[in-house]
Amino acid sequence: MAAEVYPSEEKTEPFTPEEIQLRLGKSIEVDELGDAQHDHIPLDQLVIDEYHHKNGLRILVRPLTKSRSVSPGNNNCRWLTLRAEMGNPDQPVSKVLAVTQTSKDINFSIRIPQTEDEDRPPLWCELYYDPASDSLILWNKSEIPIVLARASSDRTGANFKQEIVPGATRELSPGTWRISVGIPVLDFRILEKRLATLHVPSDSFESLPARSHQNLSSSLGKRSFSSDQFATENAVIEKRLRPEGDQERSNDSVIIFLGPKDEHLVVPLPNAAKTKEIAIPNGHALLQVQEDETLAVPGGYGLDGYQLTKRDQIATTGASSVFTAEHSHVSDGLITVKVLKTRGPQADNRPQDAMHRNVIRQADVWLREYQSQEDLQHESIVKLHGGDARYLSLYMEHVDGKDLAARNVWRDTTTDKFVGGRTDAIRILKDITGALHYVHQKKRIHNDIKPANILYSRDRGAVLCDFGLSTRTVDPATNGGTPYYVPPEFIGQKLRGPASDVWALGVTMLYVLRKIPFPDARGVRGHPKQLYWVIADLNRRHGQPSNRTSSAVAQMKQWLSEVNEAKTQLNLRDKIEFLVLQMLTPNPLQRISMQNVINELHPDKDMVPTR
Repeated sequence: MAAEVYPSEEKTEPFTPEEIQLRLGKSIEVDELGDAQHDHIPLDQLVIDEYHHKNGLRILVRPLTKSRSVSPGNNNCRWLTLRAEMGNPDQPVSKVLAVTQTSKDINFSIRIPQTEDEDRPPLWCELYYDPASDSLILWNKSEIPIVLARASSDRTGANFKQEIVPGATRELSPGTWRISVGIPVLDFRILEKRLATLHVPSDSFESLPARSHQNLSSSLGKRSFSSDQFATENAVIEKRLRPEGDQERSNDSVIIFLGPKDEHLVVPLPNAAKTKEIAIPNGHALLQVQEDETLAVPGGYGLDGYQLTKRDQIATTGASSVFTAEHSHVSDGLITVKVLKTRGPQADNRPQDAMHRNVIRQADVWLREYQSQEDLQHESIVKLHGGDARYLSLYMEHVDGKDLAARNVWRDTTTDKFVGGRTDAIRILKDITGALHYVHQKKRIHNDIKPANILYSRDRGAVLCDFGLSTRTVDPATNGGTPYYVPPEFIGQKLRGPASDVWALGVTMLYVLRKIPFPDARGVRGHPKQLYWVIADLNRRHGQPSNRTSSAVAQMKQWLSEVNEAKTQLNLRDKIEFLVLQMLTPNPLQRISMQNVINELHPDKDMVPTR
C-alpha cells in the first residue's frame, strides 16, 4: 500500500471519542425473553461445547429486567438453550442470549431503557472486542454510574466490584460479570477466543533448542504430549512469538490456524502428515505471522474460513502493519493486508484508560474504512476485497506502486521535494480528481487527502487509498486528518465537506509540482522549521485552555501564509497550475469542484498520457 512509514512523520489524527459516539450502530429490539430472568443457573456452569466454539461464540447475556434492547451490529445475537454442568432435574437447561463476533462486528451494544414499573435509570454499555487479547473493553455510555461486579472468581480467586462512572472504561477478562444500576439489570459471561495453533514441520524439531514454559500447559488444552515433544514444541512457541520488529528471521515453515483447543479444521495443509500441531498463547495472530508463513483462519457463524500466506512487509508503525499476502479467496495474486494495532510497543507503560480508548478508536477507524470502501468501484481507488473485524484487518487490491511520500522513490531524501516530472503531475491530478469526484458523488468525504495516501506508478497511475477517516457529507465535521491539508474554513467555523478534499488535493499538488517540500516533514522533531498543531485545538470551547487554541490557530495561519506564498509561484498561463490555484481558493463556495476540474482536463487529450 505505501512505502516505509517513519513514526515521526505519522501525524494523521484519528476520530475523537465524541466523534466515535456519533458512529455507534442502531439498536434492535429483543422481545422474546420467556423465563430467562427467572433462571438461576449461574452462567459459569453452562456448558460451551465444540460446536459453539466452532461458531465463534464470545458472550452469553442474561437480562435481569423486563425490558431490554440489544444491538449486536449484525444478526449475530440469538436465543440459545444450554445445559448446566451439574444439571438440576427440575431445571436442567438455561435460556440465554448467545453473541458471536462476525467479520463486521467491532463491539456489542447493550441498552436497557427505563420503565414505569422499575425504579432505576436506563443502561447503555458498549463491549468492544480486543483482537490482541481475550478481554473485552467495557465503555459506560450511561448518564449515571454503574456498578460492575464479577459474578465468578477470576484466575487469582479474587472477586471484583467497582463503580464505573459515565464515560469510563474497564478491561474485562473472561468470566461472568454483573451490571447493576440501583438493582441488578444484566449478567454476561465473556468466553475466551479460540486458541491459535501452529503446524510445524516435523523435520525442524531436531534443530530447535529444548526449553519449557511453566504456564503453557493450560494453553495446550486437552492435548497430550510426551515430555520431549512438549519441551521442543514450547521452544517453537517462544521462537515464534518474538516481538514484531526483531531483526532475527526464522526460516522455519510454520502454518498457523485458529480454532478451539480440540478442534480440527477441514483446511488443506501442505505436507500435513509431516507437521505437528501445537497451541500458542493468546495474542494477535496476524501480527505474529512472519514472511512465507501461512495463517489459516477458521469460519464461524455466517463466516467462511480462509488462508493467508504472508509475503513482504511494506510498512509498520505504532498504529498499523501493512504487508502483502496471498489470500485463498482472491485469485488475482497478491493482495495488501492492513492490520490496525490496538496495543503499541509502550502499551504496558500507558494509563489503562488510554489503552482502552485506543482499542475503541482503532475499532471505529477500521469500521469506518471498511464501510466507506466496501462499495467503491473505481479504477483510481484501491479495491477492497474484504475485511475481518476479529483482527481489525482489511484485505485490499495490491497496487504495484509506492506512495507519493516514499523516500528514495518519489521524495528526495535531502530536500523532501517530489522527484517526478510534469507528466507525473498531470497523471496524478487526472486520476485523483476522477477518484474524488466519484467519492463526492456518493455523498462522502475522504478527509485525509495527502501524498502518503496516494499510490503511484507510471504503469498503473495514481490510486487513492486509506478511507479510515472518511465520513458522509451529512455527518458533523471531523477533527481527524493531517493538519497541513485542513482547509482555512475549518478555523472558527469548523466547516469540512467535499470542498475540503479539493483544498487538500491542492496542497498535495503544490508538493507534486515542486512548489513546496513534503508538508508532513515539518512535523518531524528537529526540523529547522518545525510546525505542527492539533486539529481539534483549532475550535476548542467550554473551558478548554485558550492558549492551546491560540497556539494552534497561530501555527495554522503561519502554514496558510506559506501556502499563499507558494501559490504565487504558480503560472496562471499553465492549465494545470491554474487549476491548482483554483483548488486553493480560500472561500469554499468559490473553490473549484472536482467535476469542473474534470471538465477542464477532459477536452485536452494531448495533456493526459494514455494508459
